Amino acid sequence: MAPSGINNSIEIPLRDTDEVIELDLTQLPDVKEVLNILTQENTVLHIWITLALEYYKQGKVEDFVQLLESARTSANLNYTNHEKDQMVCLDTLAAYYVQRARDEKHKERRTELFMQATQLYTMADKIIMYDQNHLLGRACFCLLEGDKMDQADAQFNFVMNQTPDNIPSLLGKACISFNKKDYKGALAYYKKALRTNPKCPDKKPDKGGP
Repeated sequence: MAPSGINNSIEIPLRDTDEVIELDLTQLPDVKEVLNILTQENTVLHIWITLALEYYKQGKVEDFVQLLESARTSANLNYTNHEKDQMVCLDTLAAYYVQRARDEKHKERRTELFMQATQLYTMADKIIMYDQNHLLGRACFCLLEGDKMDQADAQFNFVMNQTPDNIPSLLGKACISFNKKDYKGALAYYKKALRTNPKCPDKKPDKGGP
């Protein structure tokens, strides 16, 4: 069930009835209350994800993490194409831990966050390995780690073989070329990205940056 109206509310079907609970997304309740409802009503995974993202948008990051972590074991997967949502759940959590790692100053904590992200991306690999968004997220993570440039390059290449004008892949390839001191190659990828989308960022690539 997708958010209703103009995306200001979401309906949660009540188990074994035709009734729903409607949550106002502009006034989200305490996350513990939401977790109880989702678990009790055996709610499908994509609703957990939608709600988690709403908490994130409102700056309630801990609630966002708690919902996605709980969804991994408690959400209802009994619907068509639930595997895609499983992958999205894992990849979203992984991307969050990567983002935190980028801002982390302490080496040990940064390593722990990288390990959490790696574990989640590996789990997603086992569900849908060749999804483009999944591969792009994992490739950017490999760039950030710094010592997996070839692995990132292979993943960007795979995406570009399917979609030659994919902007994130073009920018990723430009970053890799730049860090290999292939400045001509980097410029060529950036020019192609700009031709494809003139509004794409024109900043110079940094080592380890997506």
